[in-house]
Amino acid sequence: MEVPGQPLLLLRLEGPLQSWGLRSRWDVRDSGDEPSKSGVIGLLGCALGYPMYDRRLEELDSELTLGIRVECEGRKLVDFHTITGTIPMAGGGVKGTPDDPSTIISPRSYLQDAAFLAILSGPAELLFRCRSALLAPKWPIYLGRKSCVPTRPVFEGLSYEYANLEDALRRHPWRWEGRATLREYPARLRCVMEDPLGEAVRPDRIRTNPARMYESRRVRVLWADFPGESEEGETCISHA
Repeated sequence: MEVPGQPLLLLRLEGPLQSWGLRSRWDVRDSGDEPSKSGVIGLLGCALGYPMYDRRLEELDSELTLGIRVECEGRKLVDFHTITGTIPMAGGGVKGTPDDPSTIISPRSYLQDAAFLAILSGPAELLFRCRSALLAPKWPIYLGRKSCVPTRPVFEGLSYEYANLEDALRRHPWRWEGRATLREYPARLRCVMEDPLGEAVRPDRIRTNPARMYESRRVRVLWADFPGESEEGETCISHA
């Protein structure tokens, strides 16, 4: 069988709310306009069962290259979030005391009704391992924040059909489950692709450290002509 291109892992990120923080610190939680690399690597880490601060997360970040295509931009939503009393913790127990009179004010930003195609390139063995994990995730996966649940299977496919990551961003069929609400389909789609010579910077490279500080990476923004819509139920071919 002819294999024309490099292996690429394709993900569909869709849900009523998504939040991909770039500069979130303490109680102020922002969201970028598209998925961050730290968020996508964290999603894969949940599927693989890698806990926070695990060095393997940093290895995933280093070995995988990310491209994002915006299928639907969505709208920004800011939640005026208040917290008081006790908070249940994921590891058991509670944080705070019932009689604590102070209230934490935490503005939290989300993308509402947004949809993205995320494409990852890297070593074939690693991509296949990620594919297996996404089909049977160790922990629940989410779209940047634990409250942001995907509304469709995240795994779109593992494909050899494209020459490289940019070719897939430009040619992979468009799809969005909320497309019935559109008056017309977009003529072009915004793409953000990792490129060492790119003109823009994203501060979202995972580095395992107690301060949860991230490194920057360069990206290139490009526009892809609308590639046509995928058929209902159409998926990519995964080569075993």
